[in-house]
Amino acid sequence: MSATPAATPPALGFAGCWRPGAEPAMSCAAGGGQQLQVDRRDGLLVAWHGELHALPALAAELALAADTPPAAVLAAGWRRWHTALLPRLQGCFVLALADGDELLLYRDPSGLRNLFHAAPAEAGITFASWLPALLPPGAPAIARTGLHEYLRFLDLAAPATIAAGIGALEPGQALHRRGGELKTFFAEFERPAVPASFEAAVDAVEAALDQAIALRLDGAQSPAAFLSGGIDSALLCALAARRRPDLVALTVGFDRAPFDEAPAAARIATHLGLRHEVLRFDLRAHAAAFERLAAAADQPLADPSTPATLLALEACRGRFDAVLDGTGADEALGLMPSRHVRIAVEWASRLPPGLRQRLAGAVPAGLAPLLNFEHPAETMIRWRGFGRGEIEALCGEPVSFAGTRFFRSFARFRPGQHFERYSALLDAMPSERLTQAMLASGQALRFPFAGTAAERLLRALPPDWRWRPGEPKRILRALLARHLPRALWDTPKHGFDFPLPALLADEDGGLVRRHLDPGRWQHRGLIDAAGVQRLADGLAHGERGLAFRVWALAVLDAWLQARTDPSKTR
Repeated sequence: MSATPAATPPALGFAGCWRPGAEPAMSCAAGGGQQLQVDRRDGLLVAWHGELHALPALAAELALAADTPPAAVLAAGWRRWHTALLPRLQGCFVLALADGDELLLYRDPSGLRNLFHAAPAEAGITFASWLPALLPPGAPAIARTGLHEYLRFLDLAAPATIAAGIGALEPGQALHRRGGELKTFFAEFERPAVPASFEAAVDAVEAALDQAIALRLDGAQSPAAFLSGGIDSALLCALAARRRPDLVALTVGFDRAPFDEAPAAARIATHLGLRHEVLRFDLRAHAAAFERLAAAADQPLADPSTPATLLALEACRGRFDAVLDGTGADEALGLMPSRHVRIAVEWASRLPPGLRQRLAGAVPAGLAPLLNFEHPAETMIRWRGFGRGEIEALCGEPVSFAGTRFFRSFARFRPGQHFERYSALLDAMPSERLTQAMLASGQALRFPFAGTAAERLLRALPPDWRWRPGEPKRILRALLARHLPRALWDTPKHGFDFPLPALLADEDGGLVRRHLDPGRWQHRGLIDAAGVQRLADGLAHGERGLAFRVWALAVLDAWLQARTDPSKTR
């Protein structure tokens, strides 16, 4: 690991280097439409990336003029409150402050922006909001535990990264270095008062969410919001439409009916009196977006809906200066896992592994998931990645996931604490689809549910106000019913999805052939090339259950190629 940032400055964020007794250095560059700045104020070097809101209110608290530049507000806040400044900041952002012999790095609790760091031999710290800025030229050194985590989960959750010698701050975490002392801590937010009744809580959530929307639409000339037809996005559009009837509702549509939410979204937009646009992209466009993501992404990410997200944000760029998104509601409200997962975690996990595996082979296929797992945490993993044994065969080494954030979060709860555990796991699963699409497109999104007083209020509510049988997101349902007839939105929801097998089969499997080329994998020596070939052959012969595994390897190959070939980096 070099002691200074990469010679080429990051195309998509800030980077810096700090050493005791030396002048700190920071630099930045970014795509349009994103808040990103490096500034020096009163001997303090400040850098941030993302969205900071309500700075005029913070300036007033500091007896500064409302139009005081953001860096000056942050500098004054640091001088007055030191690390207690952090919970006073609103938005989705990462922040670096260098003040003499002191350095503070901070990632807000939403986790929708990334902050990476490495410690060079001279006892200083290099850091960046875009991981490739910290990679030396040439093929990156891969962290084996990071590789294992990616293959299992199909993404990486901080503090893990794919790059050897580089760590990431967890959401809400700060790294503080003063002289020779280094510590990390999580910002502490004041717990909001819980209203006395459910109806009063609905009123309070509406007021807090309305204020968050107002802040994020402040000064916008051409606002828009993504509308999927689900509760979160419908509620954002309903509240935002009261302030901005010129808001444009945007829906990503798919040609295949099971994935297409455009008709439901159109009915909601019509009722709200909003102009509605459906964004549709063919498979060739998705394949091209896949390659662009590889060049811009911090790390490999095998969420198959990420290319569609990138295409949607690219369609927004230059047209809309404030785009709202409903991300953050699921994490704030929490969720109860499905009944079969609850049975597996609380009861089936108590059986000896050998007996459980024998029973899994004897019961009907529909019941096998109750028993067919090595560790009960696997029943809650988001995507169908590689199993531990498969990863050991591919990588030729022992593998453990006990140290991952996901497994650590799972272990904090007793077997029967299903709602609490699964809600914590939602926080442990990163929302990198949006983060990476924002980086690659240069189009920022604004998240009224995340990094706001509304989010903290939702998290503070009693669990049965947030969820009860048959009523997930109970309080948001009650609020939305005030603004939209239930018949428009109270329907089955499958989430933002994508027909992955169709993309992998397009152009006679061209994407798979390019990125699962065994010769390239043999040259790398990273994982077993023969195993890669078997997966590609299996998918070609109709084994559709391999789609996620093949996709994960294609994403990893594209990311490695972009890092190795300078012509493919930004």
